[in-house]
Amino acid sequence: MNKHTVISPASVRPSVFRQPDSVMYADNCKELQAAARRGEVELHAWTRGNYPGISLENRLPGIRTVGFWDARHSQSWGLGRHCNEGFKIAYLARGSLDLVVDDPTYTLKQGQFIVIRPWQLHAIGSPNVGPSRLLWIILDAGLRRPSETPDWPDWLIFSRDEAAQLSEILTQNNQPVWDGGPELCRSFEAIPSILLERSPADGETRLKIAINAMMLSLIDRMTEQAPALDPNLSTSQHTVAIFLRRLAYVLDEEWSLEGMAEECGLSRTRFSEYCKKLTNMAPRQYLQHLRLEQASRLLQEPRNASVTEIALSCGFNSSQYFSNAFKKRYGHSPSRYR
Repeated sequence: MNKHTVISPASVRPSVFRQPDSVMYADNCKELQAAARRGEVELHAWTRGNYPGISLENRLPGIRTVGFWDARHSQSWGLGRHCNEGFKIAYLARGSLDLVVDDPTYTLKQGQFIVIRPWQLHAIGSPNVGPSRLLWIILDAGLRRPSETPDWPDWLIFSRDEAAQLSEILTQNNQPVWDGGPELCRSFEAIPSILLERSPADGETRLKIAINAMMLSLIDRMTEQAPALDPNLSTSQHTVAIFLRRLAYVLDEEWSLEGMAEECGLSRTRFSEYCKKLTNMAPRQYLQHLRLEQASRLLQEPRNASVTEIALSCGFNSSQYFSNAFKKRYGHSPSRYR
């Protein structure tokens, strides 16, 4: 999977919630595609955007990809850390898979399913994928931040109460791995035959029915397992907390206070308030704190990068300004510190 920055139409800077280059990448499944071409894994999907498979074109709005793989033996690839453009719901029909969601690691077992939020960094196969049959759907409900409200596609037949219930469960708990059941299994297993025997043109209605059945089963299974909901996980402060954790990976960008606040969908004043609550520093102070810490780590590494190169890679516009800030923080010039 190639790392690349996804550019927002309104801006030329990378977005922490829309796949910055240094920490995650668009999930175009390059390694999976290569393994399928080598005949090591069977891959079938209907997709849009950069995802591999047959194009959905204008059908099934909100679906980024729906598909499955069959890996018949241990693989030499895995899906590295990334975010998706929607909720990833995946069911493991056979085998087992190691995965990482944010920082914790899990083992996904046969009959279990995962629900990954759009803002969650995750890796599947850690580091490699084992023998497995994984079925998935990535459903874009129009949100990228925890504080936003899902906007489900019109062709999903949820009642208003069911939609609200699903939105609450999805955004107010941190549990990624769930136990499936016979009904959910049947709902998911109806999808591969549609992908194999139909085209998007003559299979759209059947796939809509299958996905609706799967989503209703999903609501039932998640409700039955009664997750501990935390309303704080769907607040603007939680959005800022995620942004601040990921800021360390995009320090070379020219972040302004306005840009950081816009990234979180907040005013400068509100963003600053949350930043001070979480870090006890103003946003610009925290940004410089992260840049200096990164520079100190790079100066200790056995590499040939110059002080100027390190300064620029950490987001400082000049080596002189960097040297002054570094000496004020650590008591020594960067060269002497090294």
